[in-house]
Amino acid sequence: MILVFDVGGTGVKYGVSDEQGRFCLRDSFETPAAGLETFLNKIREIFLKTSKQWDIQGAAFSFPGEVHSREGIIRGISAVPYIHDVELKNLLSQRLGGFTVTMANDAKCAAMGELWKGVARNCKNVVFVICGTGIGGAVVEHGQLYKGVTMNRGEFGNFPMGGFKDGVLLTWSDYTLEKQARKYRKRKGIEEIVTGKELVCRSMDGDGLATELLEEFYYWMAVGCITLEFSFDPEMIAIGGGISANADIIRGIRLKTEELLDGQRPGYLRPNICACTNGNQANLYGALYYYLYHDQLEHTI
Repeated sequence: MILVFDVGGTGVKYGVSDEQGRFCLRDSFETPAAGLETFLNKIREIFLKTSKQWDIQGAAFSFPGEVHSREGIIRGISAVPYIHDVELKNLLSQRLGGFTVTMANDAKCAAMGELWKGVARNCKNVVFVICGTGIGGAVVEHGQLYKGVTMNRGEFGNFPMGGFKDGVLLTWSDYTLEKQARKYRKRKGIEEIVTGKELVCRSMDGDGLATELLEEFYYWMAVGCITLEFSFDPEMIAIGGGISANADIIRGIRLKTEELLDGQRPGYLRPNICACTNGNQANLYGALYYYLYHDQLEHTI
């Protein structure tokens, strides 16, 4: 059995699974705020607890940030600062009795989860766009995950979009549904938290500002998907993250894409936009899949 962790900024999901992805345990805990030592101790605590019931053979991790899987180090920045620039894989392996430990980027794990158990399971060439507060992603070509020279291939949220604001380059991540909801709150001058889902509801109720911001979200999602279509010519562009569970939002992205492409010459590429299907379990599946098949999967360029 494999112990699998999905580490996020506020919470850590974990489970115990066999090699077919059949989980016999799923649970979670709050991401420790106290620092690395507390985090490592919590991981060991769970390992000791689960080892009493199952024969644990190794551990698979999904982490935020620029994950250098082979070296076992996370560069860059993320919502969990203490996991960066330390020999994390070695430290984890030491706490887990020397067992094999693998680690991969969370967006890449979401993609691998969908390749194995989700919407892309019959595909070899897929681009994944993972939408949360920001935008991440992954590129799979010929069934292999290509990460780039600096491990940043698929960080589509950095695509320049919309020019400059206050001298700062605007990017695709500036137009996520959650960011649009924040703009709504600021422009309305209200203190209550407004989520992306609530922004959609307010638009449906006839709120003009909500509709304006929602349309802006759809526009830049469509522009991004068209850009990816011509960059990679994939079988599918799979949209993941929280919005993937909302059929109306996915339909809105498709409709805006078709609207932008209306009138283009015959044969002009049109993205096949689909919603990911694994929800918040995708990273667990993907981390496990990477553990099992990382030698065949990983290409740095």
